Amino acid sequence: MRSSPAKKAKKKNAQSGAFMRVLFAALALCAIVAFSAGMTTLLQPPNLDVLAEPTDSAPTADPTPSPEPTATPTPAVYAPFGAQYGYGGADLIPKTPTPDPAQSTPIPTAEPTPAPTAKAARTLKKGSTGEDVKKLQQALIDLGYLSDTADGTFGAKTQDAVTLFQAVNGLDADGLAGAKTQALLFSGTALSADQAPPTDFLVLVNRNHKLSKTDVPTDLVEIASVLPSDVVKVKYTGTKANRTAVEALGKMLSAAISEGVSNFQISSAYRTYSEQQKLVDNSVAKYQKNNPSWSRDRCLSATYQTVAPAGSSEHQTGLAFDITVPGVSFTGTEQQKWLHQHCAEYGFIVRFTAEKQKLTGFVAESWHFRYVGVEAAKMITQNNWCLEEFIEKMGI
Repeated sequence: MRSSPAKKAKKKNAQSGAFMRVLFAALALCAIVAFSAGMTTLLQPPNLDVLAEPTDSAPTADPTPSPEPTATPTPAVYAPFGAQYGYGGADLIPKTPTPDPAQSTPIPTAEPTPAPTAKAARTLKKGSTGEDVKKLQQALIDLGYLSDTADGTFGAKTQDAVTLFQAVNGLDADGLAGAKTQALLFSGTALSADQAPPTDFLVLVNRNHKLSKTDVPTDLVEIASVLPSDVVKVKYTGTKANRTAVEALGKMLSAAISEGVSNFQISSAYRTYSEQQKLVDNSVAKYQKNNPSWSRDRCLSATYQTVAPAGSSEHQTGLAFDITVPGVSFTGTEQQKWLHQHCAEYGFIVRFTAEKQKLTGFVAESWHFRYVGVEAAKMITQNNWCLEEFIEKMGI
């Protein structure tokens, strides 16, 4: 039975479609094989013998190679070929692994907890009470500054002891036991009361503390016999002073000269009781002459504004010097400025200042220098005291 032309055509078309599918599959397989072979060639390492740079040295026999350690290869990560295009097929294209965010992100560490700081000691002052006051008092007793008992109450005696401790140890002597004072007091390195400045040169002379006619200092020397004239001129022949003070004066003036400051003169130093009285009498006579209507008492009162009564002058101690510059007023000169800045380094203080006039009883005298010793001079200057204040605080 013969097929109709339509059936023959349909059968022929089916055979052609099957043939084309087989053909396409074969072509695809060939393409995959060819691509894989090409990629294998690309992945092979280059020939290092061919790439090495030529050398001019003669070839040498290769030493017996020692086996090199074989590095453990990093396993390649393979992705299906064509996956990016939506169809499968395995291939050898290495794929760089994506870093794990959990591994690349640093793990935050907890902030260290700061160590607790020691509580700062409170400032102890008059009126304070407690165990810390008691410990303070005991430390002052141990160092010889306080003779009272440690009762835990910060009273006047404790305040005086703290002030003395501060003065001896070079602190601001305000009587307040702050952190700095307490730290030094309990350090084991503080100076004790018996290490206070010597009192040899700390005699206090003023209107309330007078010397008598018979108070004559020992160890007096003529200044000119100790210090040469190129260091200091002496206005009046035979002027004397305490030997230790004169030697300190020479060191001070020599230091000034080495820094270009010179032309010093000693206008006055040691005076006897009688010589001081003569100065008073001469001043009274001058006031009476210039003011005929004034009574002697008024003239005497005016005299005492600038001239100390006999027995009240520091010059009688042999430790005081009136330092001047010949022919000019001393105040404001470079000599005065240098001495005021450096005198404490050599044991001297500016004895009378305007600031302390009510305590000293004398008007300011920028030229009047008193020897008290280096330690005392530094304490007095550092704390801006006058000698009266220093004597009181030191309990001398």
